[in-house]
Amino acid sequence: MTRRLFLLLLLLSPALLAASPLQLFVSVLPQRQIVERVGGDQVAVSVMVGPGFEPASYEPSPRQIAAVSTAVLYARIGVPFEKAWLARIQAANPALEIWDMRGQVAQRDDPHVWTDPLLVKAMAARLRDRLSALRPDAAAEFAANYAAYADELDDLHRELQALLAPYRGRSFMVFHPAWSYFAARYGLHQLSVEHEGKEPGPRAMQALIEQAKALGLTTLFVEPEFHHQSAAAVARGFGGRLVQIDPLAPDLTANLRLVAQKLVASWQS
Repeated sequence: MTRRLFLLLLLLSPALLAASPLQLFVSVLPQRQIVERVGGDQVAVSVMVGPGFEPASYEPSPRQIAAVSTAVLYARIGVPFEKAWLARIQAANPALEIWDMRGQVAQRDDPHVWTDPLLVKAMAARLRDRLSALRPDAAAEFAANYAAYADELDDLHRELQALLAPYRGRSFMVFHPAWSYFAARYGLHQLSVEHEGKEPGPRAMQALIEQAKALGLTTLFVEPEFHHQSAAAVARGFGGRLVQIDPLAPDLTANLRLVAQKLVASWQS
């Protein structure tokens, strides 16, 4: 009986191995939604930069570096810590494929490409094709998952377009310039307190205050990860308030809808 069981397990083991999820790593939380929506049950996704951490200065832990050794693919997206760490991650796992999720997307200084739902759709299509190459037997599943997600992203884009169309050409002020792709897609202008990673000096801060007053702004949008002393000083200067919007929120689609609603509320107040 034991011999029969052993032979049965031996015969089944290739099928069990093939059915195990593909282990993937991504850099930031919004990527996880893209990979999970396209990959479905065929993937298991780990995120390098978890909640509350800032991708510009993140340092992976030794445990994370070790965990990457189990992955077949690392999907990069251009956030700053990748420049310093991906070579080291690759050295720890030479067989790991480091794959750029963005493809031929026109890239700005702002790496937050996932704030544009149509660019998310393009990245999801690239991911569908890459996963299909890694696991051809599941290609039909990846295609169906992508089609459903693409429909959701198209619906979201139309919703945001309708909501923001009356405000086309309007400006909004942020502390950190994380919304360039979003602004470009919907015809908005992003004004940033921070410039090239640096907070403004007294003269630049006063210029921002005067610009906000001239534009009739009532709100300065900030990220949860940042300290807000400079932001609070600017907001006080033009009589505005601080409102949080998070470009790293894990529910990418729900977050873009929420951000659009907060922008509209700021212009209506």
